[in-house]
Amino acid sequence: MITVNHYIALSAVLFVIGVVGVLTRRNIIIVMMSIEIMLNAANLLLVTFARQSGDMTGHVFVFMVMAVAAAEAARGACDHPRVVQEPRDGGY
Repeated sequence: MITVNHYIALSAVLFVIGVVGVLTRRNIIIVMMSIEIMLNAANLLLVTFARQSGDMTGHVFVFMVMAVAAAEAARGACDHPRVVQEPRDGGY
C-alpha cells in the first residue's frame, strides 16, 4: 500500500532533480523544464496533504500553481525564438 511517506519521498526526489537542473544547466529551456518539475513536486505534496486531511484547499492551490506554470510556459515560448537566434556575424 502506498502511504503518505511514499508521496513525500517522490516529491522530494522530483524537487531535488529540478533544483539540480536549475543550478547546473545554462539552456533556458532546460532551466524552465526544471522549474516545472519543481512546481509539479509542490503540486504532488499539496494534493497529498489535501487528500489526507479531507480538505479541498490543496486542490485550489494546485490550480493556482498550474495557472502560474501555464503563464511561465507561454513566456518561455515567447522568449525562445529571441534566445536562440542565429548569430549575425557568422558565429565567429
